[in-house]
Amino acid sequence: MDGSVTVTETIGNEQKPYLVLNGGSGNKKARKKKAQARKPPGEKVLIESHWEELPDLIIERIFSYLSIRDRYHASIVCRRWNDAFYLPYVWSNFVMNDMTLVRRKFNYYMGWQHVLDHMRTQNCLATIGRCIKTLVFEPMFSFHNLYEFMVMLCYYAERNKQEKAGKVIYHKGNIVPVLVEVRGGGQGIGSRISTLRFTFPCNMAATAREEDEYVFGTGGKLLESFKRLMGGLGATLKHLQLEDLLLERYEALTLLDEVCFSGCEKLRTLTLINVTKIPCQMLHAGVFVNLRVLTLSPQSLGVDLLVLLGDCPHLHHLHVVQNRYTPDNLSTLPWKAWRACRWDNPALNVHLQLENVRSGEVVWQIGAPVRSILYKSSHLKVNSSSILTAIDQYRADLQVYGHVGLPRFHRTKSYSERADPLLLHLCRQCPNLHTLVVRERISTATVLLLAHTGQNLRFMHVRRNAVVLRCDCPRAIDWSDTFYRWLKTASRSYAATEREVSQILGYQWAMLSDRQFKLMTVELHESPFNVHTTRASYHTYVPPPLLPVAEKVDHTVPMQQRRRKKEKMTKVK
Repeated sequence: MDGSVTVTETIGNEQKPYLVLNGGSGNKKARKKKAQARKPPGEKVLIESHWEELPDLIIERIFSYLSIRDRYHASIVCRRWNDAFYLPYVWSNFVMNDMTLVRRKFNYYMGWQHVLDHMRTQNCLATIGRCIKTLVFEPMFSFHNLYEFMVMLCYYAERNKQEKAGKVIYHKGNIVPVLVEVRGGGQGIGSRISTLRFTFPCNMAATAREEDEYVFGTGGKLLESFKRLMGGLGATLKHLQLEDLLLERYEALTLLDEVCFSGCEKLRTLTLINVTKIPCQMLHAGVFVNLRVLTLSPQSLGVDLLVLLGDCPHLHHLHVVQNRYTPDNLSTLPWKAWRACRWDNPALNVHLQLENVRSGEVVWQIGAPVRSILYKSSHLKVNSSSILTAIDQYRADLQVYGHVGLPRFHRTKSYSERADPLLLHLCRQCPNLHTLVVRERISTATVLLLAHTGQNLRFMHVRRNAVVLRCDCPRAIDWSDTFYRWLKTASRSYAATEREVSQILGYQWAMLSDRQFKLMTVELHESPFNVHTTRASYHTYVPPPLLPVAEKVDHTVPMQQRRRKKEKMTKVK
């Protein structure tokens, strides 16, 4: 409601939130009703909102979407929301950034700086440390605050590890070793963390221009503290994600030693994107025996790693991701290595992804069981080299192809210069293609032909603003007159095109707006072939009946004879 504010009123010993109506914009009828029911100026209409009566499951879900500051402001509204502030699910996801648990401190050389408040951090971890399940480190430019927080969390994680094992520690300062119990030291802080995500700010440039990039990797004390943290949490970690570390070769070889030692059977998903600056295969990824999903950069792959991945019985998905910090001119692996890996692990699916680049192409893995090729860049177009290479290398394996995100380039309206013939050729040559994402300019006739040509096409995501009402595709030799008339008739409007595509695919299909296309996600791990759908195959699909055609009039016959003939026909009927 426009112009409304939620306030609280104390009734007895309880505080309840109320909705205060201060007017606002609306239609004429609503304004008339407000004017009739309006009280003298100066008085406020208090309407009880009953927000405090929501169940705990709903309140904690709402609180989990708020920031720490907003959670605090909501907790002082009423006692019910104050109790919801301490629910476990609210703090299951903890995000650490430059403004988390900091205070201002004046520096004589740099002015006012935000430094980590150790007392506030200790109190926070003691209160909600047992509830944290997902720990996310966003790119932080204050390395000192990041290091101090990691050291403090490492202390609690190591104490919990020792408490769980029931061990004792030694005082190294004494000449004679003294046994000291550690009961009650860790307090269970960080004992439930199962997901750890760390992204290093490798680009310290103030602008997004390529000429201003200043890229460097991590290392030193910061890397040591992070390795110590991963070792302390390794017993409970199930999902680990490391991005843009850009380490040297000698540092990357020992990065996951502690995790392999403590949690080689626990880890389910592992993401290592741009861990090194130069090509260096990460053999640690093949040690986790229960790994389900593995995400690597092309420089982290190698022949020995493929041998280890072939022996992982539970590994089903391997994502090869490239971004703007991935080195250029990377060589592909030998096709014999991929063939051996494919033979050892027939359930392995490889997904190629290219993200946030202005130019370039994916590193084609020759002989790999590639199931999907996705481009997540607003500057890349559908080109003939990419389509022909994908058809040549992965004709029988490709299931998903598309460009995700809104484009930032211009395409001409000419049919020969658009992406229509390339996409149609892809659908004809790849029989197992079930998902196609199209964001460039195509015609309504091409949309109908894509749905009609794709033998196993289930999901087709098309931008409505990029579709033109046109039937400009050249007529093929094998098209009948009935089919060509149906194509021209159905491509005259968006509604007719959506109706015909829905009949072909077997469900209610519609084009996507720019907002919907931007929020769209492509499912890569679940195949629709496992679900029995009602899609009409292109072998059995029958076009709808044509519109009635007017009778041809022979103008050489006089009008009187035509009238007499028409009257005779009506009498006979």
